[in-house]
Amino acid sequence: MDAESVVRKGLLRVVKPGRPVTAIAANSDRTSRPVADALLPLGATLVALLFAVLLGSSFARRPAGQKALWGAGFACFGIAAACEAAAQRAGWSEGLFKAYYAAGGVLTVALLGAGSAWLLLRPRARDMLLGGLLVAAVAGVVAVTLAPVDHSALASASGLRPPSNSVLRGHAFLWAIALNSFGTLFLVGGSLLAIARRQRVRTNVWIGAGALVVALSTGMSRAGTYSLVYAGELIGISMMFFGFRFAAAPPPKPEPARRYLIPAGSATQSRVT
Repeated sequence: MDAESVVRKGLLRVVKPGRPVTAIAANSDRTSRPVADALLPLGATLVALLFAVLLGSSFARRPAGQKALWGAGFACFGIAAACEAAAQRAGWSEGLFKAYYAAGGVLTVALLGAGSAWLLLRPRARDMLLGGLLVAAVAGVVAVTLAPVDHSALASASGLRPPSNSVLRGHAFLWAIALNSFGTLFLVGGSLLAIARRQRVRTNVWIGAGALVVALSTGMSRAGTYSLVYAGELIGISMMFFGFRFAAAPPPKPEPARRYLIPAGSATQSRVT
């Protein structure tokens, strides 16, 4: 059988240069790349949720306000990272972007910073902190939920990176700025203050360095560089968690002083002359 007969019977197909030769080759890039791109945000999701569970378990054993706030902050971070991972596969929708913005842009840093503030404030100031944080968090989430969305800008956003803040219309961004500023002030400023006072130095070095890594990663995304953002988030929250674990661990109990009985008349017994 000659070559012309093979082509005519469909046993061999001639394609143009650069065209895929099989259906698998035509679709492989479309399916493999989004899966690979979603691995880092998915890893950040699992790590953050694991940290939230560990802090919640520690809170159940030994209740402490900072554990509850840090656990809630890591849970919100996990939700935001899960939204990013889902967008890698299906693209950004209005509901997905609002969940991402409320959890990651409004609540995460505020809750983590409130946990650090809990260690620095007196009981009366803690009550004021919780009241103000609750009111601001509810107001911020409601503002994000009710805010109109620029659907054309949302549809044009690539799944490889979150849409810009301008997609969300209205004044919801003001709550994000206020709560992030508050959280960063206590998260980084509190760590520096504690280090200067030589209080929990190792703990606060980890917390401050982790917060700085996350902040730099976010800054890179705003500058248009997104290649190392998810890796930076994963490393940053891991560093912060180690610091939180050091802070949450109870201080070691001093060993009780041992008493040694010295027999009367012993050569080691002191004499009074």
